Amino acid sequence: MVALGLYLAMFIAIVGSVTYYVVESPVRAKLQQNLDLRTQLLSALITEPLSSSQGFVDSLVGFAQAHRNGDDVIPLFKFMLAASDDTIVSAGIWPEPYALDPKKLLNSHFFNKADDGKIDQLFSYNNPKNTPYQEEYWYTSVVNKKQGTISWSDVYIDPYTHVRMITASSPYYYDGIFAGVATVDLSLEELLGFIKNHAEEYNLGIMLRDKLNQVLVSHNFNLVEGIYISSNQFGDFGWQVDVVNSKSRVADEVFRQVMSIEGGIVPLLLLCVMAGYYLLNRYLISPITTIAAQLDSSKAGEIIDVDYSSEDEIGHLIKTFNEKTIYLEAEKVKAQASTNAKTAFLATLSHEIRTPMNGVLGTAQILLKTPLNSEQEKHLKSLYESGDHMMTLLNEILDFSKIEQGRLDLDETRFPLDSIIGSINSVYYTLSSEKGLQFKVYSEVPSGRWYFSDKARLRQILFNLLNNAVKFTSRGFVEVYLKEVIEGSDTYLSIRVRDTGIGISKEAQKRIFKPFEQAESSTTRRFGGTGLGLAIVKKIAQLMDGSVTVTSEEGIGTSFDVRLKIQPCQPGEIESLPHKKLDYSGLKVLIVEDNRTNTVIIETFMSSKGFTCKSVENGELAIQAVVAERFDLVLMDNHMPVMDGVESTTAIRALIGDVSSVLVFGCTADVFKETRERMLGAGVDYIIAKPIDERELDDALFRYSNKLYQYHEVKADALESQDVKKHDSKSKSESLPKPDLRNKDNTEELLVTLYVALEDNNLELIQFALESLRVHVEPMNNAELTEQVDKALEQVSLGAPPTQDVINIITVNLPMA
Repeated sequence: MVALGLYLAMFIAIVGSVTYYVVESPVRAKLQQNLDLRTQLLSALITEPLSSSQGFVDSLVGFAQAHRNGDDVIPLFKFMLAASDDTIVSAGIWPEPYALDPKKLLNSHFFNKADDGKIDQLFSYNNPKNTPYQEEYWYTSVVNKKQGTISWSDVYIDPYTHVRMITASSPYYYDGIFAGVATVDLSLEELLGFIKNHAEEYNLGIMLRDKLNQVLVSHNFNLVEGIYISSNQFGDFGWQVDVVNSKSRVADEVFRQVMSIEGGIVPLLLLCVMAGYYLLNRYLISPITTIAAQLDSSKAGEIIDVDYSSEDEIGHLIKTFNEKTIYLEAEKVKAQASTNAKTAFLATLSHEIRTPMNGVLGTAQILLKTPLNSEQEKHLKSLYESGDHMMTLLNEILDFSKIEQGRLDLDETRFPLDSIIGSINSVYYTLSSEKGLQFKVYSEVPSGRWYFSDKARLRQILFNLLNNAVKFTSRGFVEVYLKEVIEGSDTYLSIRVRDTGIGISKEAQKRIFKPFEQAESSTTRRFGGTGLGLAIVKKIAQLMDGSVTVTSEEGIGTSFDVRLKIQPCQPGEIESLPHKKLDYSGLKVLIVEDNRTNTVIIETFMSSKGFTCKSVENGELAIQAVVAERFDLVLMDNHMPVMDGVESTTAIRALIGDVSSVLVFGCTADVFKETRERMLGAGVDYIIAKPIDERELDDALFRYSNKLYQYHEVKADALESQDVKKHDSKSKSESLPKPDLRNKDNTEELLVTLYVALEDNNLELIQFALESLRVHVEPMNNAELTEQVDKALEQVSLGAPPTQDVINIITVNLPMA
């Protein structure tokens, strides 16, 4: 009903508007015609009293010519003036002073009509002391003019009565000789009052002007845009009257006629409209409303179930929609199945590739620790690097698969930016040097800055860009610029990776961020890679509310600019500090692994560290082993026959007694987030991805050393290095013990001391650490390392800590014990 009411209101408004514009033009033309007639009539009404005074003047002229002795005309003169209307207020006969006899002065006869109707004769003009009347304009204007000429004066204000007046003058003659002038004075007050009354009566705007364009009267004369003005100039006196009609009168008249027309046709039209609305509602609106309501309440994939039997367009719409819905639902099921199959395939692929690669890379790491000749060491390094590169390619494919499925998440933690700078320095300084390239990192980020973000993804962005930079650059340099940018309440980390490599063409720049795309088709053959690195960088940047752009010129080089939204935070404990070797002798480890090769490799790793090893093939045997004897560490695989790692860990954590708190490391080739979450949820303390990196294993053992030694009396020297991570009221550098210079193999501890002292800006301890390092590097015959240590000592002697570039070069060139 509301819709119908609105529809009818709109319909009436449209009909009224159309009628208005149709009727308005002829109505306005008619009103303009009427206004012209009204103006002419008003001109005639104004002219009539003024024209009647001309007869009075003519009579005076006749009297003056007939009675040369002016005294004879006085009685008749007074009678005529008394009988005249109120417009004539005075009159006079003004003889030429010596018209009859050059020696005889003739006097004027001037009479005035008082308010009470009494006629008075005035003699002031005959006083020789006054200005002669022969010099007045009303006199001079008709001197020697043709008999019967009437001259009208300008409108003036009478000095005695203070009313607006006008004077009519006419000459008279004796025997053809000019003898004088007859005048009639007319008051305009009554006439102007009549004009105002007329304007009010007919709702007009009137302006009356004399021949000098002076306004005599103006009443309700308002000019607005589009208004019609009727003008008329009339009378011998040259007056003009302008008349306007009120605009509201035009609108009122049009509205009246519109209402009259609508009153006749609207009821009929409304009847037709209501009938049309009923039919429209029944056969169109109601079915569509029903369909819309059912769609709103339906679930995804449901069809429209409406009782509609007509074979019209709506019936066709319902049928087609249902067919498409059924088809799309079937395709959705297929797509979901395909996605699930793809995910399962990738998980299986990851596991199946990582499992043998664990054997390859693990064996390579073990063999690299054995006595080798230079040729054997070269081949083993090549084997390890090739396997590591294969794992990089696999990780890129898995990452992109997560991106496609929207499952790539950020794992935000606190970390110091310096740890990433040190990481890229240690990796890419060496790689660049091997190719003869200069590598430098320039950082404008405040020293010691910590961020709360995803460190791994930030590192992945830098490594992907630097891998490309080093790969595609054969001469020149590779540089990294880091800068913190603050915009309002947001903080951004600006990263620029610049090289002097082969460059990228303008056309190729448009597609390099697309998956599986590289600048040229030959790039993959020449340099390798999946073509996913930059696509992953872009997706990670977007996930971190950032962006990535490229500027490049072929043959000159390339610059990638990354902008990431990041959150500065308070410093935490220094992570990944180099640590002492822990004493693992006497500790027992249970290896739960169904792959014999992996078991052998892990046993070799753990045995070399001092662990006593035992291995079982599945999770069920692991539970039995943990119950049967005490282990300090369990290395748990996930995918195993009989019982997997998640079920086994859950069962171990449910055991009674302190055996349930045994340290459990997950060792899995399945790197999907869901698997990691399931294992951590089951009670795994830490997860090490296959292929196992021995450095990561050492870090994990050090991090969880307290739990590792929970069943033993802890040796002071075994956990001494953990004091570095404890925070009390002292600074880190104050609580850190100074290294023993007598030990020639403690360069790692010296480097720890140096980094902590730099963080606290402790110049005394910085100098101590550098002098100690100087003693160690002297026998190495490494000129560059010695030069950089001396340079750092020189900077400290000047009262400033060493620059980051110097520290980076020392770190890269210093061999660890």
